[in-house]
Amino acid sequence: MKSFISSKGIGFWFAVASELFALMGLISYSIAGQDAFGFMPAIVVFLVLGIAVGIIFGWRNFLRIGPMVMMIFFGGAASVFVYSRFMYFSHLFYGIASDPITGAMVVSTVAFIGMLVACALSGFFKWEKEEEKR
Repeated sequence: MKSFISSKGIGFWFAVASELFALMGLISYSIAGQDAFGFMPAIVVFLVLGIAVGIIFGWRNFLRIGPMVMMIFFGGAASVFVYSRFMYFSHLFYGIASDPITGAMVVSTVAFIGMLVACALSGFFKWEKEEEKR
């Protein structure tokens, strides 16, 4: 286990952070998604698939496409989340919100933003440290 962790680069740790944000978003959305705007099961499916892909590619990054595949699923989850909450966010922006801001909705939104940023950053850095060539 120690050799596995020591062989991982900074990109891997950004991917792990992205997966943790996704897990936090999954839990908080499961709580916040039961409001008047309705629960979207596609968000849960995208998040679960993104986390599973992150674990698989974290173990072995085949063809170095892990960040791209993760971003497809995490981006899909964030897109459906924004689409399903568009009226909620627009009402908040214009100050005509009839629904109160819930802590779970704030956590969901922050988690999805953190998830996307960390996943994008993981694509710019190596996931595996290179061994010294002599």
